[in-house]
Formats: sequence, structure tokens, C-alpha cells
Amino acid sequence: MRKKTADQIRQDVVKSYGAIAGEFDQSRVRPWPEFEGFSTYIRSGDKVLDLGCGNGRLFEILKSKKVDYLGVDNNSALIEKARLRFPEAEFQLCDMVDLDLPNQCFDAVFSVAAFHHIPGSALRTKAIRQIRRVLKDRGVLILTSWNLFQWRYARVWAHSILSFIFHFGFRCAWNDLWIAWGNFPLKRYYHAFLPKELLGYFSENEWAIEDFYFTRKGSRVKFWQSFNFCLIVRKKHGENR
Repeated sequence: MRKKTADQIRQDVVKSYGAIAGEFDQSRVRPWPEFEGFSTYIRSGDKVLDLGCGNGRLFEILKSKKVDYLGVDNNSALIEKARLRFPEAEFQLCDMVDLDLPNQCFDAVFSVAAFHHIPGSALRTKAIRQIRRVLKDRGVLILTSWNLFQWRYARVWAHSILSFIFHFGFRCAWNDLWIAWGNFPLKRYYHAFLPKELLGYFSENEWAIEDFYFTRKGSRVKFWQSFNFCLIVRKKHGENR
């Protein structure tokens, strides 16, 4: 993907989330069932980074462990919603591709339903390098992404594949999708990962995979039955790259 196209998509994602911030906040009041299993990777007092934190709902299941929590998001409207919901937590306006945070300062990083909004493999690779940089050695990354290979997105897939063919693959990848939120005119960009593709961002020299599974409403299922990917990896000891 060309840099100009990727930059425009990033701006459009921020704009679309700003437009739906109110409804999005109301639809994300409770943590997803998957969140409960994630808490087992967190110890009391851990320093935790929540990338793409939205309205901060992940903090709800972490606050009982008295973690040192920082939620970051690139949308100011959602950051304000998070601060209103959880005034005791810290939130910062920041993009996960360009983290202005110190090296090796977090025990755990979460990226819940955010990584699929990053356009292009170059920016996604940069985001993973940023995550590795801010994680301590043996720190854990817990990442979820939507499984968009579902029949309910058939019309979206048809449009995206036709666009890919029409533009000879120069504008976007065949598995780049634009999905509407209700009746809002602005559509959000998603990259529809295949399992092998997602794992490809985590080199065996730099990351140890602890678990990789698929879920549907909190239950582990086969890939073709799932709504979400859940990936848990640990940073191996070594210099940040």
C-alpha cells in the first residue's frame, strides 16, 4: 500500500470513530467475555498499556489487580469518554504506530480489536516494533482481531475484491474491507487477517507464542465458526528492533 493511501486511511479511521463516539461508547459498556481469560496474564502491580483503548472498558477487569494502567487511543472523543468513565485511570491521546513512550516500561500490552484498523503491512510492522520496544523482556502482548471471513460480510467482500481488481491491486490488498457502523455514512477500514498472516508479524527470534485461538462469544471454536482471533505472545530477551 502506498504511503499516501495509508495516511489517508488512518485519518479516515480517526474521523469515523469520532463520528460514532457516542453510540460506540454506549455499545461498549461491558467487557467482552474474552476479557476474563486475559486477566490471568496480569499480576498485581503490573504496568499495563492498553492500545486502542476506546472508552477504557478493559480497565474494568484490571482495576481490581491494582495495575499501573495507561490507555491510549488516537481519537480524542473516545479518550474523553474514557476519562469520564474511569477518572482514576490514566489516558493519553496517542497512535499505536507512533508511541511516544519510554523503552521497556510495560509488563503487559493489550491491543483489543485495534490492530486490524492499521492499513498496510509496513505500518503494521512498525506498530509491532513499537510494542516490542515498550515491553519489558518476557513482557506479554495480548492481541485480538475480528475474524471477517463471515457470510454476513459477503456484500462487503464482493465490493472490496472488485475494487482490488479495478485498481490492479495498487490501492489496497484483496482483504482490505470498509464496513459501515449502523446508518452512519462513514465506513471504517479493516484488514481481514488470515491466521498465518497475523502470526507472520511475530518473528520466532523475537516472540514466543503462548496461545493462539479463535472465539465466538467467549467460547473457543474453530476458525470458520469464530468472530475473533486471540493471540498471546511474549517478548523474548534481546535488543529492541
